[in-house]
Amino acid sequence: MHSTVSDDVVTRIRREVPLDFQVSDCLLQVLAGRGVTENSDLERFFHPSLDHLHDPFLLMEMDRAVERMFQAARDGERVAVHGDFDVDGITGSALLFETISALAVGGSKVHPEEAFIPDRATDGYGVASRMVREWAGRGVTLLITVDTGTAAVEEITLARDLGMDVIVLDHHIFETRPPATALVNPRRVGATYPNDELCGVAVAFKFAQALKLKDPSCLPDEFLGSVLDLVALGLVADQMALVGENRILVKKGLERFNDRANIRPGLAALLAVSGLDRGFPVTTGDFAYQLAPRINACGRIGRVMSALELLLTRDPATARSLAEEADRTNTRRKEQDILLKGEAIDMALPFVRRGDPGLVLASSSWHKGIIGIGAARLVEQYQLPVILIAEEGGEARGSARSVPNVDVKCILDRCSEFLARHGGHAQAAGMTLHSRDIDAFREAFLNQLLAEPHTGPLPEGYDLDLSLDGMGSNEVARLVGELEHLEPFGSGNRKPTFLCEGLQLQKPPMYLSGGAHLRFAFRGPSRGNGNETPALSREFVSFGSGDAWRRMLEENKMQSRDLLDRRWDILFQIGRSTFRPRNGSYDPVQQLLVDIRPAVNQ
Repeated sequence: MHSTVSDDVVTRIRREVPLDFQVSDCLLQVLAGRGVTENSDLERFFHPSLDHLHDPFLLMEMDRAVERMFQAARDGERVAVHGDFDVDGITGSALLFETISALAVGGSKVHPEEAFIPDRATDGYGVASRMVREWAGRGVTLLITVDTGTAAVEEITLARDLGMDVIVLDHHIFETRPPATALVNPRRVGATYPNDELCGVAVAFKFAQALKLKDPSCLPDEFLGSVLDLVALGLVADQMALVGENRILVKKGLERFNDRANIRPGLAALLAVSGLDRGFPVTTGDFAYQLAPRINACGRIGRVMSALELLLTRDPATARSLAEEADRTNTRRKEQDILLKGEAIDMALPFVRRGDPGLVLASSSWHKGIIGIGAARLVEQYQLPVILIAEEGGEARGSARSVPNVDVKCILDRCSEFLARHGGHAQAAGMTLHSRDIDAFREAFLNQLLAEPHTGPLPEGYDLDLSLDGMGSNEVARLVGELEHLEPFGSGNRKPTFLCEGLQLQKPPMYLSGGAHLRFAFRGPSRGNGNETPALSREFVSFGSGDAWRRMLEENKMQSRDLLDRRWDILFQIGRSTFRPRNGSYDPVQQLLVDIRPAVNQ
């Protein structure tokens, strides 16, 4: 489950790695295992530059989009921006609004309308036709959509009929091209752009980049750098692969985030309410687990426009108030998550007991904004593909989450006769269907799972064997510092995972946070290398694994004594600890247990 790297490759990388300090074989082996071995790859990996970005005009119809935008600026047209209600759509709307507001061509500027994000509950998915009519009435002649629009054939036809041109900046797959003036989408059929992993906000950035390339004076010199924070947040939240161009954008965006003199007030306030303003560098993990959920909560169950205002405001007091609103909304979302999970587990039990290969559960009491999170929780619980469906009137919205070797999008494609629309990818997808079709859809979905249970990629394994028995805690801390040079971590560039075999527990794991998390302590040598404290003297934390551990004990009828007598193989990650205890000394390292199972060689 991991790649073996020859000593010759490691020696060659050591000569070429563009770092001004000596690095361990461990770092070099991780790099080589990920295919970063050539001189040019190493240089771009460790020293990314915006000069390394692809030419935005390689995106189909980008030239049309740029020309139409310049025309709007020259003629002083009224221009509207329409986004979507997730982090990608909200950051994309903020970036586009700032772009068209700053744009000047020959001294002329557009008249920007306030950017608009549809309300999930009242407007639903896609482009809101009510706003198209409203903008037409206000004299808007150019509409730009971001992270939405590729499927909006009807709404864009309406816009054209009402005298509006439309530029679509999107990344969703589609069947019928809408009648837009320009459709810029890296995933369209026939696309030759080298990076099809751009999300909506990244396509909006490429649009701004193209405008500046065409006429360097049309935007301020520092403009592209000033919006990279938005791009980074959207790419991570939308789980795009953080390799190549995306890695450059996220790494540069993180630099912007960590430049406290230039961070936008809304993001500074969001860091503060998330407890991330204590001096540690902001990471992609902070984006995924702290910042994105608060912004998403506004789009799911709160006031979505407050999230957009938060990103755009330049007033610290307004930013603080809006960040607190996002934080409260997220707390409410978490409470609803807990209720939904309890109901869904009760509903799932009969299907689990009869051995169904997946779960399709529906309720009219569930909020469509949180079913995706609920589905993910049930996947953790039962290790099955899960679809949760929120019914409202005769319409039903579903959210699917899958296990690593089942491509849920592929399964949905085969059940499309029961779906009004659907989309997504191997591990997560969404759908709309009529309530009357739920039972027939469930049957078709389960039949497809039975017919071809393994349709997706196997789970990623680990990077290296790392025997902690002979390592000291300072040695691990030095390795943590080295591994930070591999950041930003995310899809396509996951945090390095290591295997350590044959460990023995000191005591049964301790339950934390009401049993949700676990803390493991393993037996180790009395001293590490050079009289250092042994690495195994540091405990491991395992987040969200309490239920799975209890289930494993029940299934194997294990008692505490059994746990201590046997040996265990673990997968683990190491990283910088951001927990500073009120009392006691600060430990710079966190050891995270990813998986544990009885050792192969007992």
